[in-house]
Amino acid sequence: MTPFRFALRRGAVLSLVSILALVVAACSAADEGGATPAASEDDSLGGGTIAVVDSSVDISAADLAFDANVIQAPAGEAFTVRFTNNDAVPHNWSIYTEEGGEPIAVGNIINEGEVDEISVPELEPGEYFFVCDVHPVEMTGTVVVEG
Repeated sequence: MTPFRFALRRGAVLSLVSILALVVAACSAADEGGATPAASEDDSLGGGTIAVVDSSVDISAADLAFDANVIQAPAGEAFTVRFTNNDAVPHNWSIYTEEGGEPIAVGNIINEGEVDEISVPELEPGEYFFVCDVHPVEMTGTVVVEG
């Protein structure tokens, strides 16, 4: 092997090692403090937070996830959840007093492209559990009632 070929191979290996080191460093920096929204615990179940406005809130399902995992609602006011299934598998939206607790409102199981409106009665301040009863492990969230 000529010295020139050895230098080219050594240069290619060093370049590859440098690129890998940069990739690892960038990933480590995101894990230590520059976490992206997708990496945060609140967003691991789907989306962020949505609020009940004018006694109504829209939520949807796609890719076995709700587009929001927290719904903020005012205390003492009934509201309607307009649930849209954008997924190829059936889903529903239901609310319970807590995980494994008593049902408050249970939505219909609907297919892709369908919409269900679920009437939620007045709630006391606190946190309530919502879920797709078809996919109770993957699709959950919290209704936070304040006021």
